[in-house]
Amino acid sequence: MTWTAIVPLKAAAQRKTRLSGTLDSTAQAALAERMAAHVIGTLAGVPAIGAIRLLSPSPGTLPGTVWEPDRGAGLNAELDRVCASLRGARVLILHADLPLVTGEDIAALIAAAEAAGAAIAPDRHGTGTNALALRDAAPAGFAFGADSFARHLRLLPGAAAVRRDGLALDIDTADDIAAAGAALPLGRW
Repeated sequence: MTWTAIVPLKAAAQRKTRLSGTLDSTAQAALAERMAAHVIGTLAGVPAIGAIRLLSPSPGTLPGTVWEPDRGAGLNAELDRVCASLRGARVLILHADLPLVTGEDIAALIAAAEAAGAAIAPDRHGTGTNALALRDAAPAGFAFGADSFARHLRLLPGAAAVRRDGLALDIDTADDIAAAGAALPLGRW
């Protein structure tokens, strides 16, 4: 069965603003674009992924994606709307700031969702949600934001928790940048 991947991506000026004390706005934008391209490219290499939708306020320039307009209702409401339009399809929501994510990570998340009905990948702190896979798309009352991992586990009873380095390390802080830099081969970061 094929899966539809949804990659939320904020407007260019709003990407990675939490890094403003670490990176200037030009560097923030470049980093966000590199990571998004990596995530999209990784998804494109996974045989189970049949389509990649970029949920964004404006069309992106990332090849291999279909633009899904973000109408400004907030991430959780936007994901509910998109999943309602895909009802019954297999859906993978993957954030665009995962510099270590691999095809094997995505395949593991999909396999877990196939078995359990849903799978959730927490961030490296065990509090946030970096990816979520649903064997049957429907509005779930998504809970991305603070403490989203625990909230998603409550919303999706029986969901598998998938803990993998490539799904766990998202980039929100200077510590995250340092962790990614230590994990990635020279020249890739």
